[in-house]
Amino acid sequence: MFSKFLILQIILLSVVLSVLSQPVADKINITTVLNDKFTDKNGNTLTGKGIVIGDVDSGIDIFHPMFFFADGGELKWTDVNGDGTLTFGTDGVDLNNNGSIESGEVLRYIEMKDNTWGLLPGSDSRKYNPEYDFIFIDANGNKVRDFGPDKGFKETDPTYGEQLVISIDDNGNGKVDAGEKLVALKTSKVRAVRQRDGQVRRRGTDLINCEEDSIGHGTGVAGLILGGTYGVQKIHGIAPDAEIIISSIRYDYTPRFVRNFPEYLNFLKDEKVNILLLEDGEWMYEFMDGSSPEEQILNEMARNGVTIIGGSGNFTTSNMLIIDTLSAGKVVTYKADAPRMTEGKMNDGVFFSFLWPNTNMVIDFIVETPDKNKIELSAGSGLVKAGAYNIYYAKETSQKGTVLFRFGCSKTDSGAVNGTWKFTLKSDGPAVLRAYIVDVSQSWSGNSRWKDSPKISDESNICFPATADSCIAVGAYVVNFGWMDRINDIASYSSKGYTITGKLGVDLTAPGHSTLSTEKDYGYQMFSGTSSAAPHVVGAAALLLQYQPSLTHTQIRQILLNTATQDNYTGSVPNPTWGYGKLNIENAIKYLINNSN
Repeated sequence: MFSKFLILQIILLSVVLSVLSQPVADKINITTVLNDKFTDKNGNTLTGKGIVIGDVDSGIDIFHPMFFFADGGELKWTDVNGDGTLTFGTDGVDLNNNGSIESGEVLRYIEMKDNTWGLLPGSDSRKYNPEYDFIFIDANGNKVRDFGPDKGFKETDPTYGEQLVISIDDNGNGKVDAGEKLVALKTSKVRAVRQRDGQVRRRGTDLINCEEDSIGHGTGVAGLILGGTYGVQKIHGIAPDAEIIISSIRYDYTPRFVRNFPEYLNFLKDEKVNILLLEDGEWMYEFMDGSSPEEQILNEMARNGVTIIGGSGNFTTSNMLIIDTLSAGKVVTYKADAPRMTEGKMNDGVFFSFLWPNTNMVIDFIVETPDKNKIELSAGSGLVKAGAYNIYYAKETSQKGTVLFRFGCSKTDSGAVNGTWKFTLKSDGPAVLRAYIVDVSQSWSGNSRWKDSPKISDESNICFPATADSCIAVGAYVVNFGWMDRINDIASYSSKGYTITGKLGVDLTAPGHSTLSTEKDYGYQMFSGTSSAAPHVVGAAALLLQYQPSLTHTQIRQILLNTATQDNYTGSVPNPTWGYGKLNIENAIKYLINNSN
């Protein structure tokens, strides 16, 4: 059900292909760490401090060490065995100032899991690495870090458990030597989480009781934006001193799959976020023309100064979109295959959307089920039975004049809908038609898909809500290794083209395939998709806003587009694949500095 968040199938296949000598970068690209250091007008390093980011996502692992500020103060550690380096399990911090290290004062470390398939530079599971691992004070002496309410910790406890600590490796030798500092982590970077049940958990009140990140997607997104501590972690986020508020998505089983989207957006609007990130992509039962209540809320927020950013989608190569030009009297037939099983469960629902921007035109539909029964429809709404199948249908028109004819197909005995579905259309006038398909998996991979048609399209496949007029839509390119793609080229799945209204669908692209980020449960992961690309743009916007808080959505968008990189891969820009080019954070900051009063 959650495959829309992250294209896991592509990631796993990429790993296999990488072993078979697929394209791999000569040097691992840490995409969230800038080459240059920048300061704001008060001389403070640009780290996103003071900026609040709202994210519509799967949730967040609030216990991940990368999501706490280093605001707990410096700790002096005692070299018990006198060897000049911190020995874990022996040395510690004299918390009670009695001149000795007792069992509840001993320092140990968390060996963070490396699930990047060898991409994490310098990672070594055999020893402590200050660039990746975290120290903790083993207060109960059980040799593991305890945390959370189940272990008796409260909202007021620093880092919600046995206190986490980072080390400042001044000489860069990968150890904690005598005289090198330890700094305690303390306060969560997460201001609040609106849970899937609608309950809001807040920092300082009950954030410690927050539900877990359902699939880890939001944890990966947050890591790219604000994970870690500037200058300490190897893969800290672009804006590690920003704060985040999460609005967790609850998916329904049938479309519209996200029916309470306005609630998520209104919550973040009321929280007065500076930047809003949309980490979801939809296409079924959506008008795709910017007219929905959700997209209108986004436009209002943008007018009021909130920067709106979202991934363009991972829809290319899915075979879930047909684009065809109809003419009066011409009959066309489209076929779709639905599998019996989808994403490990029975496929008991398949859904279709047909869109055209002409309210004066009528299209007659003949729907043929896998058991060869047929029904004819051209208007209205209702539920009809055709053989062993139930077909729900409805024809609607948006405020912008887009016509949507939608179908939901199920088995009368709640069984699988597998087989070939056929739609025969006859139009009374000319129009450009878009036809979408999806099943109950809600998957990017296209388990149920169109077949045997030259009109199956990989163009103009931008997903909702990036279709909003105000949204800065971000495509993804490859940075560390490819999935049958070239390094620095567009990711093969990245959505592109124009919206149904003719608007350029991609504003710019950002590192999206095989980036490195946080993973829930004490880990780091390889993170891919436009879900990875969009957070890079969010981080850039946070740095720009720290430098000049008065910037509007429109101004930030223009700066990012004006300073995007054009190269041999992008070709001449703007274009439907790359938008205005590749995100260049350093160029954007320099542009702002040079053009500020």
